[in-house]
Amino acid sequence: MAAHEHRCAEERGRAGLLLLSIAAIAVGCGGSGSGGGMDGGLDGSADADTDADADADTDADADTDTDTDTDTDADTDTDTIPDDLPGEICGNGVDDDGDGMLDCADPECKAEPACQGEAEICDDGLDNDFDTRVDCADSDCSNQIYCQEDCDNNADDNGDGLTDCSDPICKGIDPVCGEVCGDGIDNDEDGKIDCADEDCADKDPPCGNNQSDGTTCAYGGDEPHTCSCADGIDNDSDGKTDTGDIHCFGPFDDDEGDYATGIPGDNKGSKGNKECPFDGNSGIGNDGVCCNPADPSQNVTPNGCDSQACCEIDVNGNGTGEHVYVFGECVFAPTCGSDGKHNCPCADVTACDPGQYCVKDDDSGQGFCSTCEPCTSKEECENPCSCGEACFGGFTQPESECGGGGDGGTDGCPLGVTACPDGVGDCNAANNEQCVSGCCYPECPQGVDPCDISSDCPTGWLCITGCCIVSPV
Repeated sequence: MAAHEHRCAEERGRAGLLLLSIAAIAVGCGGSGSGGGMDGGLDGSADADTDADADADTDADADTDTDTDTDTDADTDTDTIPDDLPGEICGNGVDDDGDGMLDCADPECKAEPACQGEAEICDDGLDNDFDTRVDCADSDCSNQIYCQEDCDNNADDNGDGLTDCSDPICKGIDPVCGEVCGDGIDNDEDGKIDCADEDCADKDPPCGNNQSDGTTCAYGGDEPHTCSCADGIDNDSDGKTDTGDIHCFGPFDDDEGDYATGIPGDNKGSKGNKECPFDGNSGIGNDGVCCNPADPSQNVTPNGCDSQACCEIDVNGNGTGEHVYVFGECVFAPTCGSDGKHNCPCADVTACDPGQYCVKDDDSGQGFCSTCEPCTSKEECENPCSCGEACFGGFTQPESECGGGGDGGTDGCPLGVTACPDGVGDCNAANNEQCVSGCCYPECPQGVDPCDISSDCPTGWLCITGCCIVSPV
């Protein structure tokens, strides 16, 4: 486990993401969607940008609009939305104007380029085209046989034995049945939106017990479909699914079988000395999104990895993590003896089969043979796997690393970490803290929203190792 969070030397350039621009303008470059991003090169150069573009805007723009709303009619306006709320900010995950509609679901945001959706997919539980109608409730799906159910006529229209809101094409989809689970709106006005509403607990996708992410892929002209790394299915039959599979770099990854992503032109996780494999493309032009300590919401590198795919994962399945490169032939190790010398003890590489490496358990213990190459993280661009975080490849730090009392610690927690004998109520929710191994640890950096699936995040953001991150693709 990395014992400290290293930060990159300095903030560089501008992130080349449209949603970042929208959010940064709206919140004055200060909220979770803000931050300057970093220039492409990750070679440690300071990128001394001497552009003096101070944009000395002297436009007085003295907006003296004193519209005082002189409506003097005697109506007793019972609208509980405060008059002084701002307009909707289209990408910050907040219902800014208090109308129960979030980001792209709010009519105020319809003209924003980031809110121009794709074609509606009729069975994924999401409002893909941002018209506030989901799946069978969208007229685009009216020709689908399984969508021939009227959700409010007390009849079984599609002959599946289920009537109205008891039919899964109605519950969580049609507003007559209460909360719609993927449209960004608080339909039943209970203060909870989409998967945060318990009415959506069994609506999968986009919510549900197995937490399949439901992110849509349509790369290279493919028909829109749920991405392979977001569909809740073990597509390559290796016993690992979606984020638990080391071949999945994020829910946008459409290839669970190897280190490609299914995006035309993308890398395959090769060990370039500057390339980031997590940004959905080849080349270093936007690699700043893989190393952005100034704004963690822009850092697409998963917890546990550095910007060049040196990641801490539990290679041999015994609960502790090893730092290895996740590319090429790297796979979780099988039982010793089931595949040559793979996962059998070794003192050095000579004890292993050709093409294998001798990896030290927990980075310093007994060696074992592996197809994964050991590595040392590039510290200035590492996103360590810390206690309390969900990390790459389904890894989480073991209790031995997170409790038991550090130097000077009390109550079994490291120094400076609050104990939580009574559960999460002892922790600071504003810091995203959860109770883990009896100690309070943050799930995500302060200011970055935790998530289970991408529909928990603002439109255009993705849930990457449990935190809402601006989509890199």
